[in-house]
Amino acid sequence: PPFDRPGAGARRGAMSLTAGFALGAAVAGALAQWGPWPQHLAFLVNIAITIPGAVLALSVPESAAERAPGRLIDDLKIPAARRRRFLFVVMPLAPWVFGSAAVAYAVLPTLIAPTLPGDRIAFSALCCLVCLGCGFTAQMLAPRLDRAGTARLGIIGLALVAVGMALAALAAHQLTIPLVLIAALALGAGYGTALVSGLQEVNRIAGPTDLAGLTAVFYGLTYLGFGVPMMLTMLSDASPLLTHPVLLCGGALLATVCLVVLMLNSRTDVGARPGTTAAVPADETREPVLR
Repeated sequence: PPFDRPGAGARRGAMSLTAGFALGAAVAGALAQWGPWPQHLAFLVNIAITIPGAVLALSVPESAAERAPGRLIDDLKIPAARRRRFLFVVMPLAPWVFGSAAVAYAVLPTLIAPTLPGDRIAFSALCCLVCLGCGFTAQMLAPRLDRAGTARLGIIGLALVAVGMALAALAAHQLTIPLVLIAALALGAGYGTALVSGLQEVNRIAGPTDLAGLTAVFYGLTYLGFGVPMMLTMLSDASPLLTHPVLLCGGALLATVCLVVLMLNSRTDVGARPGTTAAVPADETREPVLR
């Protein structure tokens, strides 16, 4: 059968997600800032776009082969999630995917908002567009950065996140527009690289029956990052010493620790999938083309 280049499926998924987030934020921000009915129009547009897609999805045939129904507890088991490479390469990376993005387009715009003369919603949308636009570009460049048999792409992603968090700490202290946008660029590059790296690792680790489940586990871990703004707010409210610059410096340090863990396990369990007796080199994996 026809095959695509290694990692193509992961890049498509990551780039589609990022493009949707970026365009949605840009349009919603513009409508909320300058459009009529600013508190409602963005939601109405989103609903209008979503309904036709939901209707069309009803006619899409199921691609998975039917099988005899089993126990729910058995269906929820994902053996690949216990693999050492998933535990020590994918898990340290996953929460930083949306954790870094949330700092760029939620935390920093909120901190600088009181200093802006106007158009605060538009600036928040701009931060989101800068972050996700940079992430999209990083995902396009991923094939040039990746090296089969290692976690090189994930290492680059976490290094960018650590640098971005340090820049975010500086931006939170100085509260200047240029610094906020520079931090958003770095965090966006880290987000984009980390997302496509995590999806590629999942594709390499999972067996045919585990891919959907392991992908769901990975995304579930990435969504933990959306709690970063709330966590920073709770900690800053708990003590006057825990200012946002201090907390973001702590985030940079924590990202560095995760980076070290990932580097130490970069070549762990490479290519061996559940149910196989021999390791398959990561550069020999291929993804079928969906037609």
